[in-house]
Amino acid sequence: MEQELTIAIFMALTTVLFIYSKRSNTGPLTHLPLPPGPKGLPLIGNLLNMPKNPEWVAYHQWSKDLDTDILYLNAAGTDIIVLDSAEAAFELLEKRSSIYSSRARLPMVNELIGWEFAFGFMKYGASDDV
Repeated sequence: MEQELTIAIFMALTTVLFIYSKRSNTGPLTHLPLPPGPKGLPLIGNLLNMPKNPEWVAYHQWSKDLDTDILYLNAAGTDIIVLDSAEAAFELLEKRSSIYSSRARLPMVNELIGWEFAFGFMKYGASDDV
């Protein structure tokens, strides 16, 4: 009975570690450095650090402590980017909006079926085909 319990615990821990390693190493931007942020705990990240009320005061204090306008938080696997200044928000959301505003690439719909003409599946901005 004790050996079965040990095997079950080992399998559960192995599964949790496998899922955690897969989540942290996937995505198109994993090779890029993330903005600074408060240090988090394994698996739950900054979940215990998340402010209750008012959030913006805590975020502003963190940005002053870390000397940055952009913060990165991870709350139990959910990535959060906080923009602390109007200048950082304008730079990322206005000037670089064409980089971040496009739709996801849908090869089955656009390339295989040939529906690239449908407005709902078009990329944001000027077409590359023109």
